[in-house]
Amino acid sequence: MRKGLWIGLLVIVGLILFFEPFRVSPPEPDVSVQRKDIEVTSGSYCWNGLFISQCADTVYSTPLEMTAKHTPTVVEPGATIEVAFNDGPSPERIKSERWLEDGTNKTVQLKNERLTVPNKPGRYIYHIYGWWKQGDGNVAFIVEVK
Repeated sequence: MRKGLWIGLLVIVGLILFFEPFRVSPPEPDVSVQRKDIEVTSGSYCWNGLFISQCADTVYSTPLEMTAKHTPTVVEPGATIEVAFNDGPSPERIKSERWLEDGTNKTVQLKNERLTVPNKPGRYIYHIYGWWKQGDGNVAFIVEVK
């Protein structure tokens, strides 16, 4: 009987940890191109955890500022970038934008956790917004098409 009780408790604890009630910020996506990681910077967020609910404002006003200190990851024209939320729940809704260094931007489609970069050489900043039941957050990263 005692063995069954311990196994039951372990299963319950495992389920609780699986659903991550102690998370205090949104999950950051793993971003990569051809299995090479791309550095991301998190922006402002709000998150409601089991014990802590908080909003955090960052000093960045645009994705251009978020990636200003990054070295762009060099990619080939038309390369596919993977954006996967492996460390936590996937967002219920995602919006992605591509920014140019002149500050112009446009919405781009993130389909099946993938973005396709333009064929035209240049630097492109990507800004990914995610919305979950627990809150919202965003990240940015920069690539250079050569």
